Amino acid sequence: MTVCCQKSLYWPGCWLWGLIVCLTIWASMSSARAQGSCAPVRAPQATLEFNHKDPMLDRHRSVRWLNSRAGGGSKYVVAGLTEYEMQASFDMRIEPREVGLGRYCLDPVRVNPKVNVVKHLVYIASELERGSCEYNAVYAHEGEHVKVNRGMEADIRAALDDLVNDVVGKVGAMFPMPAENVQSAIRRLLSEYGRDFKRRLRDIDRRRREEQRRIDTPEEYQRLSLSCGPNSAFQTVLQQAVR
Repeated sequence: MTVCCQKSLYWPGCWLWGLIVCLTIWASMSSARAQGSCAPVRAPQATLEFNHKDPMLDRHRSVRWLNSRAGGGSKYVVAGLTEYEMQASFDMRIEPREVGLGRYCLDPVRVNPKVNVVKHLVYIASELERGSCEYNAVYAHEGEHVKVNRGMEADIRAALDDLVNDVVGKVGAMFPMPAENVQSAIRRLLSEYGRDFKRRLRDIDRRRREEQRRIDTPEEYQRLSLSCGPNSAFQTVLQQAVR
């Protein structure tokens, strides 16, 4: 808003009046800005509970069982297999904070995602003797799958940091709201960020599966089948056992 005074009016108090109006407008805008800020007064308590499960080796499954478990259909014999499974939950707490004039801001006080690894199994065909060239080759190959699975924790921690920043930024940018809107806003935010956390985990798991597929290539299977010579168990014992 601009207040203009023309000298031709010969009104001595014009400039003083304009100054008062401008100061009033500035004070009103400052008050509105103060009321419109919901920046959190403290950082939320953000903790990630990641419960590991060290990979367990199972050498009691036949190569026939492994091929059935892997879905079959491959022209290569499946002599090793790694299975990984996790479960996740998300706990978030938001509290209202009164800022005056019957209006409230929302403060995220706790962000607590939990990830439990419920299965991490490495199978190596029972037909392979421990310490043999074939056993060591399969063991090393499955070890690459284990590395990918373990590397997911760093990705999940980074996703948590991004999620916390998103929560603080979005909730802090909200305007104060009347008391009757508080509970519905809290439910909406809890639902929204619960879905967001699950989406982030799905994205991480999808990338993990893509990395796993890059390990299991026809070229890698061909290399493994020839790694212990032309008459190794890959071409003899395992081929016979899977029939």
